[in-house]
Amino acid sequence: MKKTLYLLAISLAAFACTPKNEEVQEEHVEVAPVPEALDSIANTKKDAVKTDENDTNPTMPMPQPVMQLLSEQYKGWEKPTLAAEAAAQAENRTQGPMIVRGDFNGDTYQDLALQLQQGNDVVIVAALQVNEGDYQLYELQRDILFNERGKLKSLYYMYHIEQGEELHNDVANENVEAPHDAVAVGIEGDDVVYLFQNNGFEKYVVK
Repeated sequence: MKKTLYLLAISLAAFACTPKNEEVQEEHVEVAPVPEALDSIANTKKDAVKTDENDTNPTMPMPQPVMQLLSEQYKGWEKPTLAAEAAAQAENRTQGPMIVRGDFNGDTYQDLALQLQQGNDVVIVAALQVNEGDYQLYELQRDILFNERGKLKSLYYMYHIEQGEELHNDVANENVEAPHDAVAVGIEGDDVVYLFQNNGFEKYVVK
């Protein structure tokens, strides 16, 4: 009888030392706050900036408003195939040969310029951001694609001209210092710089 009472006392003592269900949940399990737990899944603006993505084939790194304008004004456009000579021109440059970015009109908004294929033509287009998220397209140049054994290819390459670079205007026979970024377009070593001035792009060459 004494032995039975002794075992019963031990069992009751052990049960008394066990934390209650509520105590286990609140004191022994660490649960991340709901906002923090969901932030990495739902809040892409905080964790990463999801921009310049689209479902157009081919995918090019451009804002959606630009993609929309291109679809409206250059129906059926696609990314051109570069000739080997044109691709080689981009080896020592930080931007190009398909697309370049910069402040091309001096308003502090980021603009871009690209080359695209429309039918048998290669088209050089600049997209200037006149207000945040509001773009205007400017066609800089158009030419026929080079037919290399039945494959249409672009002989053109593009690169970025920085603010302050010395340029020359052949028409006016004057030298200028680029007041803001500009777009350079070349073919087989013959390069032209498109500088935005007086509400439009004017042609220059690198001095």
